[in-house]
Amino acid sequence: MRVAKNVVEARRQLLADLLQNQRYLPLEQICIRLSISEATARRDLVELQRSGRIKRTPGGALTEFSEKFPTFAERLGKDSAKKNGLARRILPYCTSGSTVYIDGGTTPFALARLLPEAEIPGLKVVTNSLPVVELLSGSGVSLHIPGGNLVARQSLLIGERAVRALSEWKIDVAVLGAEGVTQAGFWNSAPEVVALQKAAIANSKRSFVLVTAEKIGHRAGAQLATWSSGLELVTDATEKQLLSARIPLAKMEVG
Repeated sequence: MRVAKNVVEARRQLLADLLQNQRYLPLEQICIRLSISEATARRDLVELQRSGRIKRTPGGALTEFSEKFPTFAERLGKDSAKKNGLARRILPYCTSGSTVYIDGGTTPFALARLLPEAEIPGLKVVTNSLPVVELLSGSGVSLHIPGGNLVARQSLLIGERAVRALSEWKIDVAVLGAEGVTQAGFWNSAPEVVALQKAAIANSKRSFVLVTAEKIGHRAGAQLATWSSGLELVTDATEKQLLSARIPLAKMEVG
């Protein structure tokens, strides 16, 4: 039985609205929420992607990161005291002569705020975050920018060129943000962001992911890593919250 065109379009608009509000939905959840088959869901996703209303990810869909995700400025003021507390736990690992990668999240940015006053001799900072670049310019910290394609709303340089450039660095400590942490591992909002983070992790001796408590138990559009990757979680979540989400406590940085 052929479904009327207006019914199909109404369903696709509902799907687009769901993704705009939640940013990510796995395919099975799309099927459940809209009471449709996987084949129908995939056709709807293909059409929404073709029309530019969404961006697909393996097993689900993600609204366009550069347009839908809150800007860096919008995210910066949220939970600033908590983010500063997490950043201070990383500061002891930024030792004299070390190379530190700071990614584009607002929680890693809190670490950048601490560095000028810390006056760590010979410290090198590698970053694709333009706010970090602006903050540390002229501060005395040795600053290095791998480059890439600008995502203006996020003040972030990403893309294949950025990944290639970052792979040439030898990093002592990588400081990363994430949109979610679950029993399955670490999650972020877009595959392009994750690709850059993975390049940093691959070339780092030690990598930390800084997340505030409300992100525990949540997942986003692209998986950064599983717990077997060696990433260390730094969070203000309580032990009860972590156990409830089945987060392995042994994988946490103890500060």
